[in-house]
Amino acid sequence: MSTPPPPREPLPDRPASKGTTVMILMIIMALGVVVFINYYLKTVKDLKVGRLAMQGRVETDLPAWVDQNGVTRHLEQLRGKVFVVSYLYTTCPQGCAGVADKMDELQKEFGSDPNFHLLSISLDAEHDRPEVLKAWMDQKKFGGDNWWCLTSPDGNGDAIREWMTKTFRIAARKKSAELIAANPADKYEHNLVMVLVDAKGNIRTPTDKDMVYWPFHEAFDYGWYPRPIREDIIKLLEETRQVAP
Repeated sequence: MSTPPPPREPLPDRPASKGTTVMILMIIMALGVVVFINYYLKTVKDLKVGRLAMQGRVETDLPAWVDQNGVTRHLEQLRGKVFVVSYLYTTCPQGCAGVADKMDELQKEFGSDPNFHLLSISLDAEHDRPEVLKAWMDQKKFGGDNWWCLTSPDGNGDAIREWMTKTFRIAARKKSAELIAANPADKYEHNLVMVLVDAKGNIRTPTDKDMVYWPFHEAFDYGWYPRPIREDIIKLLEETRQVAP
């Protein structure tokens, strides 16, 4: 009968493997430090020259939008333009009309610039069909080829609301059935804000902590935000002119 082989002794640790792991970790840490330092230096430089912070990009679009004139639109058409985005819905009894008034002020100041555009996105696409938006804009005496009031082609607003939340972090919530029954015109809760996008599709913000602009004077009176959006539109339009061929 053969004798079984003796049990193998455990292999000793492999210092070379440990050394390689440590080296890889050190390299990763060093790269992280380099990235952080570069980001910090860029942020300091941007602040010194008054360059606006960036917080994301407009990476996606809906398959199609339709404007107040029934024309199919795509955000790709706005490449190379500075544009402002806000929510509205035509039956809103609260602040939507006030935001639109502020958009109209921007239109009067910057509307003649071919690199400037306005987007009013309907929060209530189920009700706000193109003809409704057109009548509302006409009644308010708002308009211009560079001001699109957008809704969904099929009247389904879920995709719009999801896109606005994902892209601009502007959430909206439909009110309870009881509240809507009491006031059918007052359907949604949402922030009365604007978003600023540059000619490359970057979302530009007043600070590195704020994603949106509050258009009403209380925001500045109480020190919530550093300056009105018009001042930053001027900066971005100047940036666009500087990079134009």
